[in-house]
Amino acid sequence: MDRHRILIATSSLAIGGAENHILNLCRSIRSAGHEVAVWTVSPYEDGLESTFVHEAIPLFRVPLRSLAELPLPRATASMRRILKGFQPHVLHAHLFHAEVAAAFASLFLSVPLIVTRHSAGLEFRGWRRPVSRFLARRVAVCIAVSEEAAAEAIHMGYPKRKVVVLPNAVDPQRFVPMDESEREQRRQALAAALFPGTSASPLILIGSVGGLKAVKNFPLMMRVAARLEARRRDAAEPVVRYVVFGEGDERAELSALARSLGIDRIFALPGRREDLARVYALFDIFMLPSFTEGVPLALLEAMSSGVACVASNVGGVGGVLSEAGVLASPGDEEAVLRAVRHLVDNEEERRELGRKARVRVLERFNVDIWSDRMLSVYRDVIERSSSV
Repeated sequence: MDRHRILIATSSLAIGGAENHILNLCRSIRSAGHEVAVWTVSPYEDGLESTFVHEAIPLFRVPLRSLAELPLPRATASMRRILKGFQPHVLHAHLFHAEVAAAFASLFLSVPLIVTRHSAGLEFRGWRRPVSRFLARRVAVCIAVSEEAAAEAIHMGYPKRKVVVLPNAVDPQRFVPMDESEREQRRQALAAALFPGTSASPLILIGSVGGLKAVKNFPLMMRVAARLEARRRDAAEPVVRYVVFGEGDERAELSALARSLGIDRIFALPGRREDLARVYALFDIFMLPSFTEGVPLALLEAMSSGVACVASNVGGVGGVLSEAGVLASPGDEEAVLRAVRHLVDNEEERRELGRKARVRVLERFNVDIWSDRMLSVYRDVIERSSSV
């Protein structure tokens, strides 16, 4: 087997879906016997850097405060040094600024360029559209995580022959359902830590994972929580608690909304959490109320963990969750409220949806299948490049 060197370029190493996608990609490339390194153009220390260092994945930084700095001697010298030192067979860019930087860097070394589009209707708007259309001629393959992202890429100038739809995937050996006795013990401990004084049983834990930003629409989740809490009349009804793991610019606004709705004692925003693979299975219901998505890793991780999911039917979510969870139109608070209320009241249905979600991941969104397809894209691009 030929040993290939793949250089991953990214605009961000914050803890989020695209960034975790990159981490999974690096792990897959290495496990297949190839070399991989990461090049970030972020001017910040975003959060995942320590993970790459811990896993001995080479990490290069060329911090750019804006794309106007690309042609500056400092930046060009750094990019030349990275390319000359690593000698990649493929340069694979993720997110807009990295796409531009990678296209520019590819001029220094004859190396094929691949880009991945992680969403549709979100990142490539305004002046970025003509820039992307211009750069499309430099790209060998555009990988889209959903049909919507593929359609956007084609609309922006990519020939259909260059666009490959390859949805995200997760490791079902890492995100697994938990033995019921262990799950109950750990769930009660988590609830006690997040909600001091909560000891009632039965307890329903509704959770989500994602950046605290407007596109995730966590205010809808909060309004649903407030309405469900207001209708609770009987002490025998399950106690319901809510948690969102993640960090972002909207923390202050969300905290203020929780207080104004009177749910700050039942709705927790504890920030980032490193051991999410051990947390998803503690949820009874996973909520994803986003306005827009690609194929979100957090949803796949919850599904793989055997959790019943309620999500907005946006981007690639419908194709992932259909018949294995509950879909609602984005922003449809009434539909989400009905779905969550029904699942809170029906334990057997929660369990059945969790089982279906797990099977869906095993059959269609298994990281082993995804890895084979990604490596096949690399091989095809490298073979075409070497034959020119």
